[in-house]
Amino acid sequence: MASTGGLYVFQDSGIPRNSDHYTTLVLTHGYAWHSGIFTKMIPFAEKYNTRIVLLNRRDYPGARPYTDQELAFVQPANAETDEDAREGPWLFMRDRAAELYEWLAIAVKEGTILPVDHHTNIGGVIVAGWSFGAVWMTAFLAHGELASNVHGVNLGNFVRRVVLFDPPYHSLGYPSPAKPWNPLIDPSFSPEEVVVKFAEWVSGYYKHGDTPDDLEYRVPLREPSPTLLRLTSEERAGALCDDPGSPGGSDDLLLKSGLSVGLFDRLRRTAFYLPGDSPRFRDSTETWKDLQVRYIWCDQSVWDMPWGTWALRAELVQEQQKGTPMRRIEIVRLHQANHFVHWDQPERALQVLVCDAANDADAGLGGL
Repeated sequence: MASTGGLYVFQDSGIPRNSDHYTTLVLTHGYAWHSGIFTKMIPFAEKYNTRIVLLNRRDYPGARPYTDQELAFVQPANAETDEDAREGPWLFMRDRAAELYEWLAIAVKEGTILPVDHHTNIGGVIVAGWSFGAVWMTAFLAHGELASNVHGVNLGNFVRRVVLFDPPYHSLGYPSPAKPWNPLIDPSFSPEEVVVKFAEWVSGYYKHGDTPDDLEYRVPLREPSPTLLRLTSEERAGALCDDPGSPGGSDDLLLKSGLSVGLFDRLRRTAFYLPGDSPRFRDSTETWKDLQVRYIWCDQSVWDMPWGTWALRAELVQEQQKGTPMRRIEIVRLHQANHFVHWDQPERALQVLVCDAANDADAGLGGL
């Protein structure tokens, strides 16, 4: 598949041999770790009748850098009014959704993405965002009014599922716990220690309890060891790009501005809840409104991910009780998996992304 719309195809497994009804998985990455971190899944693509396309976001290796004019949208300090400060990040993510729609529409016109049969769940494309990449998925869902006619393509006929893959709580706009901990903000560590401690912390395996009050915030298990501490220097170089997440980088600006103006909360609510008069569906088919949404969480990830899952579940219960129209959100739990499950258990990660029945799941709200 071609790199278009400023996005870059980091790797493409190609069409499975002798298949005319394959599924395409388009997977994009999180903060700092680009789509090179997903490459271990590629060898399993054909087994699951899947074409895997690993997509690098703007500002990451191979993709187009943002312009100063684009980045101005995520710098609220430069806004003339409070309204401009709120709308700038929203418009920034609307444009990111439009880029992804455009990329998909071009792939459809090239004949590399098949139409989806919603009755049999055959064909089509599954679009997934890991970690901070979940923000791109909520934007993708929230701006559906742009998806009904992209270069003459109605993407509702091709998109089969949208997946939020182990997102942290802040990417969904939820507040932090009372006493959060992160080595990046612990003054007891030297700058040199922070680098090692953060890698250990973010990629460790944790033994959490069964409620939000029983999360382990600091100390990972000794076995399995933290994923990132096992990577070779060559593997790290092939998957890590620091600049967008560094102070003043595009992801850093988006994260800070998004938190300050409530962007991620707004995206989540617009993506998940369906007011009857929403303009998002006036000119589109019911297929976009009824689009499958799968939320995958790894139960031994660092606390940011299970904390977000608990918050989402509590919210969905409350909104269901109020009778709020919403998408059907399938919550899938991966047991004994951490935030880098696609590296440590790549076949298992691919299976839960593309299969219709996620066997390794617990029955959350709307779950299996």
